[in-house]
Amino acid sequence: MNDINKIALIGAFRALGGSLVWPFIGYALYSVYKLPLAFVSIFYLLQGIINLIAYYIGGILTDSLGRRKSMTIAIVLSSISLLLASQISLPILVSSLILVQTFFNDIYFVSSTSIVGDIFENKLDSLIRAFSRQRVGINAGWAVGPLIGGYIFQVLGFNKLLFIASIIALVPLYFVRMLPDFKGGVEVSFKVSRTLLTFLIPTALIFMLMSQLGFGLITYYTTIPHFSVIQVSLLFMVNGLMIVMLQDYVGKLITDVKKYLPLGCVIYGVSYFLVAFITDYVEAVVDIIFITLAEIIVSPLVQAVATSLTERRQRGKQIGVFGIFTSLGRVLGSSLTSYLMTFFLYSPVILWGLISSLGFISALLFFLSLRSFKPAQSQIR
Repeated sequence: MNDINKIALIGAFRALGGSLVWPFIGYALYSVYKLPLAFVSIFYLLQGIINLIAYYIGGILTDSLGRRKSMTIAIVLSSISLLLASQISLPILVSSLILVQTFFNDIYFVSSTSIVGDIFENKLDSLIRAFSRQRVGINAGWAVGPLIGGYIFQVLGFNKLLFIASIIALVPLYFVRMLPDFKGGVEVSFKVSRTLLTFLIPTALIFMLMSQLGFGLITYYTTIPHFSVIQVSLLFMVNGLMIVMLQDYVGKLITDVKKYLPLGCVIYGVSYFLVAFITDYVEAVVDIIFITLAEIIVSPLVQAVATSLTERRQRGKQIGVFGIFTSLGRVLGSSLTSYLMTFFLYSPVILWGLISSLGFISALLFFLSLRSFKPAQSQIR
C-alpha cells in the first residue's frame, strides 16, 4: 500500500469519528444542554482562539518532533478528550473538553497536511491528486458518519455519541506507524511569503462559507422547513458519497487552478443563496449536490496551492499559518451564522444572502491573487 493510500485510510477513520460528533456540537449545546444561541456563538469564537494557539504550537511540533510523532500524540490526546467529555453532564465542562479536542485535531491537521507536501514536493498536479485522494478517504468517513451520528444522537444521546467517537479515533494509530517521517527546522520563527498571505485572505472567506455544512444547515433546516435531524444527516451522507465517488476523478481534471478555484467559489455562493428558497426535502437534496460539487473543486485546490507555496524546512509552521486561516474561517463562519440567526432566522433571503456573499467575494479575491501564481521551490532538494 502506498503512502497516500495509507493517509487516505487514516483520514477515513479520523473523519468517521469526527463526523459522528462535529455536525451536532453546536446543535447539542443549543438543544440538549439548553445553552442560548449567544453562548453557541461564543463557543465558536473560543474555538477560533484555540485554533490560533494550536496551529502555532502544531507547526513547531510538526517540524521539531517530526510529522509521524506529532500525528500520534494528537490522535491519542484527542481521543482522551472525547472520552472524558462523554462521562460528564455539566455543559461548561463538556464544552471545554470539546475545545481541548479541537486543539489536538488542529495539531493533527498540520502534521498530516505537511507530510503530503513532503511526499509530493514541488509537483502541483501531484499535490492536487494527492489531496483529492486524501479527501476520498476523509469523505468515506463523512459519508456514513453524520447518518450514524444522527441516529445515535437521537436514540442514545450525545454522551454515548462522544464515547463511541473517542474509541473510533484511536484506529488510525495502526496506519500512522507505517508512514515515512520528515522533520523541518527547529527554529520557532514563522516565515510566510507575501504570496501565501495574499492567498490566505480569500481562503479564510471561503472556509467561512464552507462551515455552513454543519451548524448553519442543521439549525436552519430543523427550524424553518422542519426537517428531522436524521433527514439533515442524510444530506451530509449525500455530500460524503459524492466526494468518495467523484473526488479522485475530478482531481485529475481541475489542474488549471486559476480557472477552477474562482469557479468553485461562485458555485458555492449560488448554492448557499438558494437555501433561502428551499421548502421541501427534494429541493434540499438537489442543492446539496451543487454545494458538494463546489467543495470537490475548491477544497483540494486550496490545499494544493497553499502547500506548494511552502518550504520543507518551514513547512509545518507555514501549514500551521494556513491552518489558522482555514480554522478561523470555519469558526467565524459558524459564529457569524449563529449571530445572524438571532436576527434573520425567519428572514431566509436576508440570512442566506449575507452568508452566500462570502463565496462571490472570495471568487474575486482568488482571481486577483492567482494572476501571477507560481509554486514556490523548496530550499531542500
